[in-house]
Amino acid sequence: MPVSPETLRTHLDYTAWAASRLLDAAAQLSSEELNRDFGTADKSVVGTLAHVFAADRVWIGRIQGRPPAKFITDEDRNLALLQREWPVVLRSCKDWAEGLTTERVAQVASYPIRQPRDWP
Repeated sequence: MPVSPETLRTHLDYTAWAASRLLDAAAQLSSEELNRDFGTADKSVVGTLAHVFAADRVWIGRIQGRPPAKFITDEDRNLALLQREWPVVLRSCKDWAEGLTTERVAQVASYPIRQPRDWP
């Protein structure tokens, strides 16, 4: 059962609010704290934020039919870029959701799935 357009819009509002809070908290950290390697998949705080940003960017890109060529780039692991670009991506998500109808939410979105050998 698909979610309602209003539920999706509420989720996107929450996502934008949460991303803003994360960026505000990250802005309080020193460069050393932002980039400290925790031994996790994304290594650092800024790496984790970049991963979440990149996921949001991929989804809106797929919805708009313009997915990025790469999931994440080295440039994405920069707090100033995240502060500038993430709100733009989330605004695009919210703009897309404004005109959603129940019928449109129920439509299946398809996109080509690349195999590991095709990954950059």
